[in-house]
Amino acid sequence: MLPKYPGEPPRDHSKRLEQVKVLVDARLADQRLDLALATVLTWRSRASIHRLIRAGCVKIAGREVAPSRRVRAGDTIVIDIPPEARVEPGALQAIDFPIVYEDEWMVAVDKPAGVAVHPSGRHLSGTLIHVLHERYRRPVPEHDVVPRLLHRIDIETSGVVAVGLDEQFHHLVSRQFEDRQVQKTYLAVVHGRPPHDAGVVDLPLLPDKTSTVRLKLTARAGADGLPAVTHYRRLRGNARYSLIEVKPKTGRTHQIRVHMAALGCPLVGDKLYGADESLFLHQIAGTLSDEHRAQLVLDRHALHSHSLTFFHPMRDQEVTVTAPLPEDLLRLVP
Repeated sequence: MLPKYPGEPPRDHSKRLEQVKVLVDARLADQRLDLALATVLTWRSRASIHRLIRAGCVKIAGREVAPSRRVRAGDTIVIDIPPEARVEPGALQAIDFPIVYEDEWMVAVDKPAGVAVHPSGRHLSGTLIHVLHERYRRPVPEHDVVPRLLHRIDIETSGVVAVGLDEQFHHLVSRQFEDRQVQKTYLAVVHGRPPHDAGVVDLPLLPDKTSTVRLKLTARAGADGLPAVTHYRRLRGNARYSLIEVKPKTGRTHQIRVHMAALGCPLVGDKLYGADESLFLHQIAGTLSDEHRAQLVLDRHALHSHSLTFFHPMRDQEVTVTAPLPEDLLRLVP
């Protein structure tokens, strides 16, 4: 995500990105300028960062500096984004984001698979938050509304995303997410059939040391990992696939995908936790072939954020927002 400079108002993603300001903290202090910027501007290559510096687009205290210059804690780095590198919000204007709930304090949308929820990495435009900023931001302060994400889902995951439109509401409901008071229900289409039609997977998560993919996790009983608990129930299926309702009681990274794979039922389309993790490497390299796609069945992992239930502090009542199973998953388990 783009860094937020202390004291500045929330970034307006309905406008073009022209400048980024970075306050050097303890994490960046004493690093070379180019290395510090590579840590913050994760979507840019080292070569492109050097081009920005050589072009005079990077300044400290109003002065151009060399890539080898050591930055100090408290320095402010100002990066001017040249026109050809500016983010162009609205690239996905044509994509429909069905609104499943809206009032003056919040909005919940049914996010399509393949759309990032916020700017990060290579996804700096056309994200869900860009579209919502274009919908709600206004140049007149008294009419301006700043959409703030209450939670996030992966780019390949479809379904409900809740967004606060009021600062106090966002603060109160964010606490519910942090304290695990929000009930999240997912729908997943998996290969095969679980050993039981309903059950609980209570297996800690830890790095998979046998994998060549550094971010891959595994679940193992008795391991010294992060506690993770997932409740599941098979809703229906056929000879190849099962539709599973999943309610995670903890919110670990990749939890549902790892736990379903641990049951012997990986998610359809899961490149990392399916039968062949090399498909994940092919995806990163941009070398997925038609044969690979046929093996995956879906271009994305078959996970859908189906519903969220939380306490609405302004309405003083419990609210549930729901997004129906999308067509690509419905075709697998009609």
